[in-house]
Amino acid sequence: MKITLDELALFKTIVESGSFTGAADRMNIAPSMVSRGLKRLETKLDSCLIQRSTRSISLTRDGQWLLQHASEVLADAEHIERYFYDSVTSPRGVVTIDAATPFTLHAVIPLIKGFREAFPDVEVVLASSESNINLIERRVDIAIRIGELESSGLHARKIGETRRKLFASPDYLKQFGWPGSVKDLDQHCCLGFSRPEKLNRWPVLDDTGVPLLVEPEIRADSGESLRHLALQGAGIACLSDFTVSRDLESGALHTVMVQQTIKQEMPIYLVYHSDKTASGQVRALIDYITEHIQLNDQ
Repeated sequence: MKITLDELALFKTIVESGSFTGAADRMNIAPSMVSRGLKRLETKLDSCLIQRSTRSISLTRDGQWLLQHASEVLADAEHIERYFYDSVTSPRGVVTIDAATPFTLHAVIPLIKGFREAFPDVEVVLASSESNINLIERRVDIAIRIGELESSGLHARKIGETRRKLFASPDYLKQFGWPGSVKDLDQHCCLGFSRPEKLNRWPVLDDTGVPLLVEPEIRADSGESLRHLALQGAGIACLSDFTVSRDLESGALHTVMVQQTIKQEMPIYLVYHSDKTASGQVRALIDYITEHIQLNDQ
């Protein structure tokens, strides 16, 4: 039979108390239970640990060795328990969060300073992927995904919604004019995604009444790249509203085809392994993002 931490703790308490009765008082148990507990430990170790007399106790050689190592083991066990207890009450450690570049820049990064002020012992690692990733393979704790989720064993928490709209710079509109109809887009430079192709279906209806599938003249694999192309006057881009809020406020971009744009809300989720297995620092960041995320609908 293997010895237990409780048996080591009982042995250490006997020595510190100087008697079985004193140990019983400290542990709030009967003296007979102290005696039986020590006997059980000695039987497991096949050794006499304490010499008993009517007036005192003394450690044998084996008992002296065990006291030193038992004290170390119990201190290590207490340290382990304290670490994980503190991780719940005061989270600490590293948490890695992955999102597409635009969401990281415009929605996540503005939250990090406040999160670190609230949880100074948590280190945050930001990763950016333009497509869905395997959390385990990439060693990611939290991923942010936009759009309806495919079935998986992951846990998800919805944190908001976003809408895609059409945007262009004042310089581009001055040079090429404002598109007044969906048909007018044929005469304009459309900025689109190299992948996935579904993002090139814009929220304006074509002649058949379905969202228009554009053939971009310039493509990129990142919405942030398309945003910068639009800012430089390269064409019209279809972007999530949260990525351009400051650009609209400053006048660097204008929303085009407002009347023709249909309302298509896309859900935004935090995706992670499980509520039960999530560490304290992961739960802290999930809760903080959920509470403080700003998704401006312009």
